[in-house]
Amino acid sequence: MNVQASLPGKFFRVRIAPSLLAIMAFSLPGWAADRDTPAPLTFREEWKIPPEDRPVLEAFIGHAVKFASDRTPENVQAACLKSPESFAWVDFRFLNGLNLAYELTGDTTYLDQFRDTFGLYRAIMTTGNDHYLGWYGTPIPSRIPKDNPTLQVDEIQMNFRAMAILSRWVELAETNPEYAKKNAQVLKASRDLMENHLFPKWDSRGFFQELPAGRGIYRGLEFPVPPGVTLSHEKMAIVLEGLLGLHRATGKDVYLRRALQLGAFFKACLSVKDGHYEWMSWCPAGKWDVSPDKPDGWKVNWIAPDPNGEWYVSSLSMALHLYQHGLLFSDGDIARFVRTQKEMCWNGNRESPEYRNVAGVKNEHVKGRFLSLQLAHYDPVLKELAFSGPHEAEVQKNSASAWKGGANAQAYVSEKYLRQASIEADPRPDRKIGEAFLKDPANRAFYDQLFFDVKEPGAVTPLVPSQAGF
Repeated sequence: MNVQASLPGKFFRVRIAPSLLAIMAFSLPGWAADRDTPAPLTFREEWKIPPEDRPVLEAFIGHAVKFASDRTPENVQAACLKSPESFAWVDFRFLNGLNLAYELTGDTTYLDQFRDTFGLYRAIMTTGNDHYLGWYGTPIPSRIPKDNPTLQVDEIQMNFRAMAILSRWVELAETNPEYAKKNAQVLKASRDLMENHLFPKWDSRGFFQELPAGRGIYRGLEFPVPPGVTLSHEKMAIVLEGLLGLHRATGKDVYLRRALQLGAFFKACLSVKDGHYEWMSWCPAGKWDVSPDKPDGWKVNWIAPDPNGEWYVSSLSMALHLYQHGLLFSDGDIARFVRTQKEMCWNGNRESPEYRNVAGVKNEHVKGRFLSLQLAHYDPVLKELAFSGPHEAEVQKNSASAWKGGANAQAYVSEKYLRQASIEADPRPDRKIGEAFLKDPANRAFYDQLFFDVKEPGAVTPLVPSQAGF
């Protein structure tokens, strides 16, 4: 993922000696290595985990625990300096496994381990001259400027991924009054970090952009010139997930409003073809996306449907998250997404499934599994495809792998064992959150300006700026 945000000349790094990091990690307000030994692994009865599925979940939890146990102040700092992006796609994925472990078992020692390990990441944050805390490190090799090889960046995707997993920890901790009381300082410090640093700095730096009709986007796809190009949908989805989590952790409507603005932009980029949705991986949103060096050209090099299965799943999650909150996306929208999944992205063979992009294309550029486990709940055929047969066998086979059976198995574990039952009971399991939001007249007025039904043919993505009318 290439979401970088940099402000050259405006930030400095405060280098912290590794010997001090261990002290800082456990001396921050509320962060302390005070936890009991985990109880023998048992799952909550409400999940009705069959015996044959226990090995997969036991291995999954084991990978999360081992990863967190292996983190040290030194290796956390080294990984950040090498590339902050690793936290978004490796470290934070593993850490969120501890949240899922608590949900599966009810054992608060997993929440303790998340708290203590996140403290290591909190300890290496540094303050720029805009007074916001951030994680700074080297961009991925392809994005290191030739004229600035020592550039260090604070990545927007890392910040919102951190927000998503930390807000989930806050939400889970609050479900246990005794645990919440014991960790009151940590909860306060966590909300402070998210509300006074991780979220507002991107507004202050100009990375959020208001659009007509109340919509909004985040920028930051390129650097070093801030704030950069509009984020692609799959990167915008990371931001949206963090915003929804922060709303749930704080109850403050500003974060849900912002998530709705992003969701409305994605919805406005959908086209309707033969009863299903298609969309481009990236859609321009304003003059900042126009190349100053190419006649009638964009700053991005290509406009096409998502070529990567993970990007497709991530982009689609924006609509599904909001639908599950009872907001912005309707049953009709879900039906169109289901048709896209079944008719365009899958060959229809449950025993030997093959996948294509949303336009039904499979070539050397199209890679990965275009299968949304989150969407699979809404169609019996897709549910069987996603959670049984060869895909289920693959999960079992890969359970011993720390990556395939751990960090990268989160969606399978979460959707099959935690979300499936609630969605069967209510297709919109988070609708109460949306309903509470809409009870406020100001929120309702804000929402009404954003809501619309996509009419055929839907969006036509401008391939060149002269088609956009900016």
